[in-house]
Amino acid sequence: MEPLTVLFSLTCIGVGTGLGYWLKKADDKFILINETGILLQESQAANYSHLNNEIGALQNSVGDMLGLIDALRATNPELDGAILSHATITRLENLGEFANQEDIDSAIRDSLHCIETLVSTVSSDTLVGSEGVLNSTSEALVTRLLDLFVSKNVTLEQLGMSSLSAHKLGHVTMSLRRYEWAESAFGLAYQASPGNTNLLEGLEKIAIIKSDPVLRRHWLEARMSVTPDDPELLRAHAHLLASLGDEEAERDVRRLEALGLDTAADRSLLSGLRARAGARSEALEAIENALAEDPSIANDWYSHAKLLYQEEEMGKALTSVDRCLELNRQHGDAWALMAVLLAPKENRLKEALKAATHAVALDSGGVELMLLKVDLLIASGSPSDAEKALQKALENNSQNGELRANIASRKLLEGNLVEAQKLLDETPVGIDHTLLHVVEGRLHLANADRARDGTGQTDATLLAEAFVAFDEALKLDRESGVAWLGLARSNRLLQNLDQAAESLDRARRLLPESDPSASIESALLSLDNGDISAASTFIDAADIHGDNATISYVRGNIAARSGHLEQALTHYTESLKYDPGHIRARLNRCSVLMAMDEAKKALDDSEILLDLAPSLILARLRRAESSMMLGEWEPARDDLKIVLENAPHHHHALTQLASCHMSLKRPERAEAPLNEALRLVPNHAPAWHQRGLLYLDWGREEAALSDFEAAIRSDSQHLDARLHVAALHHEAQRLDQASAAWKSVLAIDADCQVARTRLDECEIAQMTTSN
Repeated sequence: MEPLTVLFSLTCIGVGTGLGYWLKKADDKFILINETGILLQESQAANYSHLNNEIGALQNSVGDMLGLIDALRATNPELDGAILSHATITRLENLGEFANQEDIDSAIRDSLHCIETLVSTVSSDTLVGSEGVLNSTSEALVTRLLDLFVSKNVTLEQLGMSSLSAHKLGHVTMSLRRYEWAESAFGLAYQASPGNTNLLEGLEKIAIIKSDPVLRRHWLEARMSVTPDDPELLRAHAHLLASLGDEEAERDVRRLEALGLDTAADRSLLSGLRARAGARSEALEAIENALAEDPSIANDWYSHAKLLYQEEEMGKALTSVDRCLELNRQHGDAWALMAVLLAPKENRLKEALKAATHAVALDSGGVELMLLKVDLLIASGSPSDAEKALQKALENNSQNGELRANIASRKLLEGNLVEAQKLLDETPVGIDHTLLHVVEGRLHLANADRARDGTGQTDATLLAEAFVAFDEALKLDRESGVAWLGLARSNRLLQNLDQAAESLDRARRLLPESDPSASIESALLSLDNGDISAASTFIDAADIHGDNATISYVRGNIAARSGHLEQALTHYTESLKYDPGHIRARLNRCSVLMAMDEAKKALDDSEILLDLAPSLILARLRRAESSMMLGEWEPARDDLKIVLENAPHHHHALTQLASCHMSLKRPERAEAPLNEALRLVPNHAPAWHQRGLLYLDWGREEAALSDFEAAIRSDSQHLDARLHVAALHHEAQRLDQASAAWKSVLAIDADCQVARTRLDECEIAQMTTSN
């Protein structure tokens, strides 16, 4: 056989053998898979059977559990309410803006059931204000429900809650400090049970929390109508009425006395009520009865001392204060009263200072005691300690606007305007007080006194700021007498005399009778109205309370207005003895001295004024005029230039500057300021007269005559202008006109010898001509 045939035969035999082997293996695997499938089916059948058994058992358990839950909810209202509330809250929260109204109403009805269920365990007789009337879970759910009611604008009335549930909800919301809801809930319950004492107590408690004494009085009196003889209610009512200033408070104490239930404290209250009503003798009797029954109450001894002080029984008052402090060394008000009692006694200044120090340390006596302590330190010869005490008081009471205002006022009275302004500027943000605005207004007035130029125009700008400050003070307190007084003065200085009178009337009614300020301002206003007699009456009334710099100053003004220059000078000098820094008194004395031809003394006063107030333009003007009277033209000219740099509108200074230029032989420089003065004030007679003199000096007689006549038209009493007119007519031989002009001079000054001589000359010349 050929080799190829043999190879092919062997290959076929090998392939056949392999194929047979593979078929055998595949058959074995198929048998194995079949057997495994049968086993899996049997296993699954067994599992399904077990699972069915387990599910059946579980269903039985769930049924049992649901039954148990229903039982728990039935026997535990809080749990039932919690479950319902959670579901209802979720439902309400999921209701969108455009939800169906029916769905909203349904949810709200469900919420009513929830909240009634939650509060059902609370007793309606729960003590008002009790904490934790519900567990924390229920409180959280009630809070969420109330917040939802607020967001949905739902009220208890809309819910239709029963009065009992509302009563219980009131206690719950009180516990949660949701006082508006508590008030609504108690109010709803009150409509059904107006005589329920628990409800009335709750409503009164809410009024106390709201700090509404009128509302509290309403509910307290409602409680008293139920139990009229309850001593605690009677006492509470008496104290409330006393705090409201109602005289009916005494009736409650009398009622306690009639019931035989009054105590020493009640009699002490009765004493205070009678003292407040002005019946101090009866008040003393009541407090002495209380002390006789129980002398161990320190506050009663203090009340006794205070009443004795008001009766001006200083020695007895001091004894009672001592008894008070023996019982209670920490009674700050007693220390304060002791300081006040001892302060006027020069031989007991150390004791007074010690008492004031104790009072301030105990935060008693307020601003008055802080300042009294400072005054006592000054009186004891310790001004540096006084200044430190002021600074410490301000540091410890930085939020006290009244204290800051009083310290600033002191600085102002001392003439320290910079420190006063600094104190106002450093006022903390958010602190506001009437007196701060009053001091600000006074500061503006003081600055105006130190910067006036005498034209009125500048004054108006400076005073407008003071007017605004006093107006702001009145916005805070319409009953502030000092603010009305400041407003009156501002109006007077602005020449709003009618408004000043109205403001002054308000101030006079509000300020204490012992304060002379209103009478002083009334005197100044009367002077501005030209009523010297009324001014004298008012200043005499002010003088009853003791003389001072301002009273002497006003008396000087009255004397000067009456033409009594010597008397005016005396009063101004007296004013400056009291207060060397009184700007207006020195300024007015300077003017009087010039009128009395005391130019050197007037110059001295103007120098002092400029040391006190370098920016006082009017003082510089007075110095210039004093120098002119002394013939010192150059320094006068220099001062007038400074005046005009600060006040270019000052027509009088322009006129005086022209006079200086003429006296310095520089008449060409005089015309421009005179023209400007007449442009500013066309009826300023001195400027017309001065320009007439200038034209006369230049030989322009017609122009001079025209200006002199203009001066006479502006001021018919201008004697110099009339003399010049008469002289010009006389020299020009216009005898008729000259004669009439000389007669006009004599009508003003009958003793003018020149006019009489020249008039005789005119008459002789006229007679000669006629002959």
